[in-house]
Amino acid sequence: MQLKTTSQVILNQIFDLTTQLSDAEYATKLDLLNGNSIGKHVRHVLEFFELLVNGCAKGLINYDKRKHEPLYETDTQATLAKLESLIKEIEDISFDDSVILEVSYASTDAETVKIKSSKERELAYNIEHAIHHMAIIQIAIQTVFPKVKLADNFGVAYSTIRYHKSTAK
Repeated sequence: MQLKTTSQVILNQIFDLTTQLSDAEYATKLDLLNGNSIGKHVRHVLEFFELLVNGCAKGLINYDKRKHEPLYETDTQATLAKLESLIKEIEDISFDDSVILEVSYASTDAETVKIKSSKERELAYNIEHAIHHMAIIQIAIQTVFPKVKLADNFGVAYSTIRYHKSTAK
């Protein structure tokens, strides 16, 4: 299925990026990223996919319940292992049943809203969310770590890729 394949392509692009950075580079707090690191952006994306995979099994997804695991911000080997695991787990998602998305946009309490959703919709959301963070990572890589080679369309929306192809003809 296209959503699974696309998710795996994106996670593999992040995997390839991570293999090219030392732990120190990966964890460096960059002024360009408002004091955040590439590792923080990668960790954030990983945790969304992790919550998706776990939530699909339970029927309830809540992206607010991230662990903010510091290991995935600083340790490239742990991050690579998690990426490999997620790539495999995405393959096993069954789209047979729906899920509930639990969200809260309140700034003061934990009151949540439960929204009917589908696993396909949540996987599509994770793709878009990852691409957004990858675009930010791409700017940092090009500016601070130009030795790193990224996939040609790293951090570029698929609609933009198609548009560029159509205008190049």
